[in-house]
Amino acid sequence: MGIFRYIVPFILLCIGAVLVAKGYQNWQASRALVNSSLVAEGTIVRNAPFMSSRAGKTSSLIYFPEAKFTTADGRNIQFISSITSKADHYKPGDKVTIYYKADNPEDAFIGSFGHLWSVALIFAASGIIVTLFALWFFWKARVGWKNEENE
Repeated sequence: MGIFRYIVPFILLCIGAVLVAKGYQNWQASRALVNSSLVAEGTIVRNAPFMSSRAGKTSSLIYFPEAKFTTADGRNIQFISSITSKADHYKPGDKVTIYYKADNPEDAFIGSFGHLWSVALIFAASGIIVTLFALWFFWKARVGWKNEENE
């Protein structure tokens, strides 16, 4: 068995490290996006329905929140978010935080936790879990299985 029992935990450790690094990279990108954007208070206008379909599966109705806001220079902008939500997540009239670029306010987004941080959180949490499993596997390869082989 020898060295081979260390290969699987080493591979898992590498995968965990890559996932944590990707989570950090996504967190940095979201942070840079927030820091370089202007902020405005917006209002949800409606939930724009869209029928999604996948090959061989039944169609389902999803919603894209539509919001409006006023830029710092007084322009009124209305846009449909690129992130889907449940129909009851945003209601018309709800106040939301809007992030936008001064040179392109039409490319705005709703500053929800899910939109900004969920991808980073999923990558980082997955990486931590895989890394912990790899460390357990290393420990088991070093200590646990030696004891079981001696019995």
